[in-house]
Amino acid sequence: MWRTAYAWIVGVVLTVLWASLGILTWPLSPRGNLYLVYARIWSGWILKSLGIPLSVVGRERLEPGRTYVLMSNHHSVFDIFALFRAVDLPLRMVAKREIFWIPILGWSMWMCGFIPIDRSKRESAIRSLDRAAGKIRSGVNVLVFPEGTRSRDGRLKSFKKGGFMLALEAGAPVVPVVVLGTNRIMVKGSLKVGRAEVEVRIGNPIVIQGRGPASRDRLMAEVRRAMIDLGATACEDAAA
Repeated sequence: MWRTAYAWIVGVVLTVLWASLGILTWPLSPRGNLYLVYARIWSGWILKSLGIPLSVVGRERLEPGRTYVLMSNHHSVFDIFALFRAVDLPLRMVAKREIFWIPILGWSMWMCGFIPIDRSKRESAIRSLDRAAGKIRSGVNVLVFPEGTRSRDGRLKSFKKGGFMLALEAGAPVVPVVVLGTNRIMVKGSLKVGRAEVEVRIGNPIVIQGRGPASRDRLMAEVRRAMIDLGATACEDAAA
C-alpha cells in the first residue's frame, strides 16, 4: 500500500512539474521539441524514483534523420515512460481524445503536437490520422498503439486498422516495438503500483515504400508476427 501511495504522489508531482514547464516554455519551442526533452527527463525520474530498471534492445535499428511509425504493444501507463526513455528520436503519440482533457498534462500534450483521436467517430478519427500522416511527412516520428487500448492480461490483442492506413499513407517505415514487464507494475483497471524489470525491444523497420492501401492486412500480419517474434504473447483468438 505504501508503495502505491508513494508512486502516485511522485507521479502526480513530477507530471504537473514537467507538463507545466512545457506549457510555460512552449513559446521558446513551438514545435514541441523542448517538451520532448522534458518528457524524457520526466519519464526517467519516475522510473528511477520507483526503482524500476529499464533495458533496451535494438535501439541501433533506428537511424538518426529517418522518420518512422513506431507500433508498440500496450500493457500499462508505464509503457509511456519506458518508450520515451528507449527511443532517442523526437516522438509524438496518437492518443485517445479524453487524455487531452486532463488539466495541464493534456494541454501540454496538445501544445507539443501529440495527436488526439476519437475512435467512436469515424470521420473525426480519419481527420486525426490525416494530421498524423502530415506530421510524419514533415519529419516527425509517430508512436501508435495498434491494439487501441491497454491489454488487461498482458497478451497482444487484435489490431485496429487506422494506424496501418496511416503508415501506408505517410510512406514511412513501420518499426515494431515490444515492451515487456510493465504489466507486472500497473494494469488497466487497477491503481496498485508494483515493481518489475522493464525491457523495450525494438525490431527491424518494415519498408512501406511501394505498397498501397490493398496491402494493409498483409502489413498488419507482418507487424503482429514481428511483435510475437520480439517476445509479445498473443491471444489465441485475436485476428491479425
